[in-house]
Amino acid sequence: MIPAYIKKYPKLFEPLTIRRGRTEFVFNNRVMMSPVGICATGGGADNGRINIFGVDYWTGIIRGGFSSVCLPMEIPSNGSHEGVFDLNPKKCNYMNMHLLQRSVHAYNGKTFAELIHGGRCMTRPDVPLIGASDSEYQGRHVKGMDAKDMQDIIDMCVDFAHQARRAGFDGIMIHFAHGWLFHDFLSPLTNHRTDEFGGSVENRCRFPLMALKAVREVVGDDLLIELRLNGNDEMEGGILPEDAAQQVLIFQDYADMIHITCSTRLDVTSRPRMTPTSFFPTEHNAYASEIVKKTPGVRIPIGTVGAIGNPERAEKLLEEGKADYVLIARAAIADNEWVKKIKEGREDDIRPCLRCNMCLDHGRRKSKIKGKELVMASEVSFDRMCAVNPLSMQAASKKMFPAPERRKKVVVVGGGVAGMNAALSAANRGHEVTLYEKSDKLGGQALLSDGMWFKKEMKAYHEWLERQVRKNPNIFVVLNTEATPEMVSDINPDATIVAVGAKQIVPPIPGIEKATMAFDVFGNEDKVGKKVVIIGGGDIGCELSIHLSERGHDCTVVELTHFQAGNAELSIRMSILQFMEKDNVTTLLDTKATEITDEGVWVENEEGRKLIPADTVIVCVGTTPLTEERDKFRHVTYEVINIGDCKKASNMQHAIETGFDAGLIL
Repeated sequence: MIPAYIKKYPKLFEPLTIRRGRTEFVFNNRVMMSPVGICATGGGADNGRINIFGVDYWTGIIRGGFSSVCLPMEIPSNGSHEGVFDLNPKKCNYMNMHLLQRSVHAYNGKTFAELIHGGRCMTRPDVPLIGASDSEYQGRHVKGMDAKDMQDIIDMCVDFAHQARRAGFDGIMIHFAHGWLFHDFLSPLTNHRTDEFGGSVENRCRFPLMALKAVREVVGDDLLIELRLNGNDEMEGGILPEDAAQQVLIFQDYADMIHITCSTRLDVTSRPRMTPTSFFPTEHNAYASEIVKKTPGVRIPIGTVGAIGNPERAEKLLEEGKADYVLIARAAIADNEWVKKIKEGREDDIRPCLRCNMCLDHGRRKSKIKGKELVMASEVSFDRMCAVNPLSMQAASKKMFPAPERRKKVVVVGGGVAGMNAALSAANRGHEVTLYEKSDKLGGQALLSDGMWFKKEMKAYHEWLERQVRKNPNIFVVLNTEATPEMVSDINPDATIVAVGAKQIVPPIPGIEKATMAFDVFGNEDKVGKKVVIIGGGDIGCELSIHLSERGHDCTVVELTHFQAGNAELSIRMSILQFMEKDNVTTLLDTKATEITDEGVWVENEEGRKLIPADTVIVCVGTTPLTEERDKFRHVTYEVINIGDCKKASNMQHAIETGFDAGLIL
């Protein structure tokens, strides 16, 4: 009897067999976790040493159904990624590394060690930058490599290969993309050499091929070698899919599989396309992998990567011959049981990825600003996390919380994202939860953005969250009921979790009564006039300008500081800025709104005072906790926990994390 999941997803669950000499490598399915720059924070690193949390994290991906994982590593280990795993014998915990291999192999999974050299993209100031040609990158000199430099890198690759073999890995994934060192040689954007290592595609491949051959000589037929290759640099004059296909023809004798990615770190504005946010299409690299795969002479498996999160669409990619296998990263971080839930027919239970890049970009908000210029540099950040999955990455330690001593009766006040996460977290620990929501819907402020096309992942998430709440037998939902302290006291719960949210800030601007508050716009867009002035250029104000502009409104954003969306993570901010420019949104920075009249908004900046005509003025300067409503519940029970915006007006990730933690500690 053929299982239902194979009937529905025959391509995804078809084993992938690769032969190298007398060695046969079999992958359980065509779904792999791609290498991802979450650094070792995603797997529990202790100064480059894999710890027990790392073993649990990466094994969990395989246990969740993925056929392979790829651990982030780098040569030299002190170059560009903070906290990556280190195979140096003086640092590597080989006992835990071998425990990982045994654990993964118990589930018939495979492990890859990712080999990266940062090249011009190394961020430590004490590490010299090297590349194909002499150049400048973000104000630093890049040394064009000579023969000795090349040999040094090859020696590092050889040593890495020896150590990867010693550590028990099934394969090595060599990074040939995204602006790292080997891509620096492959791309005409950075390779301006006139010797045998520059010019033609064949010449630009020469040094990467030398490194590839050296690694193959070390591992022989015993380990797989996969390449990550740019199918399109997405910059004028860069690599195109046809060039990538030629590169594959050159590399394929020494590699076993190649997956195609796109874009590069060379241009900060390309960041949202390299790891596309919700503003950009899903499966966005498949067109390039298809061209490569269907090029005459290409005979090895070709994979595709990039915003793949929907199982039906992943199946279609393989069915249409656009790739031989798919690689998933962010969706796997959001839900490491992605494959398992598909096999069990529980696609609706897959936790959606927001494509917010919190896992990749957290800690980069300030570093991207240098004076009044945008740069690609990174701040060291060891607290990266998944916005929607509190048990991913560093938060794996939360699994160590002991089971509760007894079943408690819990009341949750507020059915927004924070409240629902708290209810689920407490219920999953066995507690009896009653969730009160004063409106007729669960979701809170998350519901406001449902009409924005670039918030479709957010909509999918809060709908998923509600499904999990509704089906949990330990949660009783009460809608259209505003909980009061008296009501809660009558129930006599063991604990109360307060998630009453926040309210919009009303700034003391003369004429403010003539303006519309931002939250009141959503769902009432037909009442907004043609000319719009938005006071406040934070995340919501800027997103609202895009939303309204694409509905035909002429939008001007007035921002007191020098930066739009200044609190957004790097990729999201880049996306917002690009779409505001595309939609012709006018932005006035370092500008103060001084008065609102029937004619528009009076503003002041270094150019003086002037009137910005407007049919509708929208105020969007942030929110503040509903402290009075929150503090009413201060003494209703011994345990009272405040979460989400009523604790601190913040973002979706804060709501999810504080909600989850509240249930966890009960």
